[in-house]
Amino acid sequence: MAAQPRPGRSKPQATARSLFRSLRVRLGVLVATVVLTTGAAAAVFGLSLSVVNQHVSALSSAQRRLEDLSTASSRVGDYALAALQTTESHELQTDRLSLPRKRIQEAFERFRQDVAEEIDRRGEEAAAAMSASRGRALAFMKGSFELLDRQVMSAIREGREPREGALQAAEEKVRVSLDMFGGSFGPALGQAIENERVAAREADAAMAKLRSRFAPMATLALGVAALIAFMLYRWIASPLLARVSDVASAAREIAQGRTDIRLVVEGHDELSLLTTRFNRMALHLSRRERRLLSAQSRLQEIVDARTAELREANERLSDIDLARRRFFTDVSHELRTPLTVILGEVDVTLRGKPEREDLAQALATIRVRARRLHRRVEDLLRVARSENGQLDLDFEPVSLAAIVEQARDGVAAAAKARNVTLGFEPPADDPVVEADAEWLRQVVEGLVANAVRHSAAGGAIRLSVGHGSNGATLKVSDDGEGIPEADLPHVFERFYRGVSEKEGSGFGIGLALARWIVERHNGRISIESRTAAPGRSSGTIVSITLPSLTPRLAIGAGS
Repeated sequence: MAAQPRPGRSKPQATARSLFRSLRVRLGVLVATVVLTTGAAAAVFGLSLSVVNQHVSALSSAQRRLEDLSTASSRVGDYALAALQTTESHELQTDRLSLPRKRIQEAFERFRQDVAEEIDRRGEEAAAAMSASRGRALAFMKGSFELLDRQVMSAIREGREPREGALQAAEEKVRVSLDMFGGSFGPALGQAIENERVAAREADAAMAKLRSRFAPMATLALGVAALIAFMLYRWIASPLLARVSDVASAAREIAQGRTDIRLVVEGHDELSLLTTRFNRMALHLSRRERRLLSAQSRLQEIVDARTAELREANERLSDIDLARRRFFTDVSHELRTPLTVILGEVDVTLRGKPEREDLAQALATIRVRARRLHRRVEDLLRVARSENGQLDLDFEPVSLAAIVEQARDGVAAAAKARNVTLGFEPPADDPVVEADAEWLRQVVEGLVANAVRHSAAGGAIRLSVGHGSNGATLKVSDDGEGIPEADLPHVFERFYRGVSEKEGSGFGIGLALARWIVERHNGRISIESRTAAPGRSSGTIVSITLPSLTPRLAIGAGS
C-alpha cells in the first residue's frame, strides 16, 4: 500500500518541504538572500551618502561665502586706504582706485554666484528665504560701496579745481565719506558674516545629528547581516562544504589507487545523487582494475612469447636481407667492370678508321648495347642503395614525353622479340614535372617491361602523357592477361608474388619500389586491371599522377 500522509500536514507544506530538500533551491535561497542583503545595504548606503552630501555641500557653501565676505572686507579696506593716499599726497590720480574697485566688484560677484548655487540646491521655501535675506544684504553692501565710490571720485574732481583750499576740502570730504560708509557698510557686513556662520553651524549640527542617528542603525544592520550570514552558513554552506570535501577526499584516494573507498549517502538532494553515482563509479573502477590486472598478466605472457618469435624472425630476415643486398652489389660490381673495358675498347676502335664499313657498324651496335647494359647495372646499383635506405633524388624540371621515349627505347628490343607493339604519340602540350629523371625513367621502364612480359604475341602497349585535374598524368595500358582480383590489393606489397606468377618473372620488388619513388615525388600511382571473361577482354592500366610545374618553371624546363 502507498504511504499515507501524516495527519495535520497539508499538501502545500509537504511540497515546500520536498522543495527545500533540493540543493538547487537551497543555493537559490542563499544567493537570493545575499543579493537582497547587498541591495538593501547599497540602498541604505546610497541614501546616507546623499544626505551627507547635502549637508557637506551646505557647510562647504557657507564656508565659501564667509571667505567671499572676508575678501570683500579686505578689498574695501584696500580701497579706503588708496583713496586716503590719493587725497593726502595731493596727486589726485583716479587710476590708483581702478584696481581696488575691480577687486571689490569681483568679490561681490563671487558671493552672488555662491548664493545662487546654494539657492538652486535648497528647497523652494528655504531658497526663497535665503534669496531674500542674502539678496538684500548684497544689494545694500554694493549700493553703499557705489555711493562711496561716487563721493570719492567727486571729491577728487573738486580737489583738482584751481581754487584756494580745494585740496583740503577734497581730503576732508573723502574722510567724511569713509566715516559715513563705515557706519553703514560695517554693520551690514557683520550681519552677513553672522548669517553665514549660523548657516555653517546649522550644517555642522545636521551632520552631527545624522552621525548620531546612523551609527546605531549601522551597528544594528551589521549585526543583522552577520546573523543572517551565520545562519546561512550553518544551514546551507557548512553541510554542503563538508559533503563536497568528502567527495574531493574520496576522489583523491581513488586517484592514488584505492578503488575500495566508498561514501556515506546522506539526504535526498542532488549531492546525494552525486554521491551514489560516485560509489557506483568506484565499484566499476574496482572491478575494471581487477580485470585489467588479469588481462595485463595474460598480455605480458603473450608479448613475451611473440617477442621471442619476432626476435628469431628478425634475425632470419636480417640474414636474408644482408644476402640479398650482397647479391645486388656483387652482381653490379661484376658486370660494371667488364662493361667499362668493353666501352673503352669500342671507343678506341671507333676513333680510328676501320677498313670495312661493317666493322664500324658492328662496333657502333656493340657500343649501344653496352651502354644499355651499363644503364641496367646503374639501375641495379640504385635499387641496392634504395634497399639500404640511401635513396637520394636529384630533382630538376623534366619532360614526361622525354621520359616515356627513353623508357620505350629501353624495352624496344624486348618488345620486338615478343612481337609486341609500343605505341606513343607525344602531345602538343608536353607536361613538365620536377623529378629525378633517372629514377622516374627506371619506374616507367619497369612498368613497360612488366606490360611486355605479360602481353601475348601480337599485343599492343599504349603509352600516354597529359594534364589532369590533380597534375600531370602518365599511363601505361596493355591488353595482356590482367591481374587476378585476389592479387590486385597486394600488388604494391614488397616481395609479394601472386598465385599465377611464373618462375623467373622477377624478384617481386618492382611495383613496391615504383610506388615508393612516386610518393617521394609527391605523386600517386594506381592500377586498374581485369582478367578475361565471357564478353570481356583482359588488360591493365597503370596511372601515375605527379605535381605539375608552374608555367614559368615549365617554360624554363622546355627551353
